[in-house]
Amino acid sequence: MRIKSVGMGYFLAVPDIISILNLVFGFLAILMVMDNHLSYASLCILLAVVFDSVDGWVSRKLNRVDKLGFGKNVDSLADIVSFGVAPAVLLYYMGLGISSWAAYLVAIVAVLTLVCGMLRLSRYNVIGDKINYHGFIGFPIPGTAIVLATYYLSGLFNIAVASILILFAAYLMISTIRYPKVDNYYIIGFGAVMILLLLLPINVSIGAINLPALFLFVLSLIYMFMTFLEFFIDTEDALTPENVNKNIGQVREITASKVSGSLVSAQERFKNMRENINRVSAGEIIGEKAEKAEKVDEEKEEAKYAQISTGEVEED
Repeated sequence: MRIKSVGMGYFLAVPDIISILNLVFGFLAILMVMDNHLSYASLCILLAVVFDSVDGWVSRKLNRVDKLGFGKNVDSLADIVSFGVAPAVLLYYMGLGISSWAAYLVAIVAVLTLVCGMLRLSRYNVIGDKINYHGFIGFPIPGTAIVLATYYLSGLFNIAVASILILFAAYLMISTIRYPKVDNYYIIGFGAVMILLLLLPINVSIGAINLPALFLFVLSLIYMFMTFLEFFIDTEDALTPENVNKNIGQVREITASKVSGSLVSAQERFKNMRENINRVSAGEIIGEKAEKAEKVDEEKEEAKYAQISTGEVEED
């Protein structure tokens, strides 16, 4: 394939500029960590997440055709800095102030997170266009950054818990667990509002707990663990369109049979009730009840006469 030009203008597009802003805020987060401004570093990481979410949306709206994959590579390189290097450095500095041995342990977790994030991005670039699934294979790397940043900003931060969560997230990034894309506009809007509240000089907290950061942290944990049950069930092909349509069809058949059976039963009951009403209006049921009452009286009289004849009961 011949390339018309190697000039940057031939490759660069508007979505790539947004991806570069993602990279810029990731680098600023590293600078903030070096100056010991960990809260600002966490906010920069969240801003990088915002630009990472927007670049794909802009690319789809502009109907960009990127045959050479330039935009995909720019996005991945920006992601490894903003969501790989920056969170790893942030986590290391968080454990640095405790003790030397704790810093070593946290450094190991940080390195594993960075390596797993790189492997996860590389695998996504290789299989992203070749799998029939509208979602992610493995926990998305921005999710790891969101977990760490929001946990630190929430006011409930604990370095041991954070290390365990990030170590687990690192494993999930290279796993084969399927994670759906967040397409719900209510969730996206809620997350955007929470990030905006974190950026604005507005105190939305109860004591030391920052509510917007806490809400984002809880949402990220729910997303992180929501499909972890896939380890315990066989879902190798469960999410393919064919099996999904098959399962939906089975549900429809079962529902239709239940509804039709209920309707037939209701119709039969209504028919019997209508027949009884017609018989009552015609006097049939009343006549039957009268005949039954006369028959019972006759049986009582016969039993009474039999007792008299045997002397068990004296005649009145």
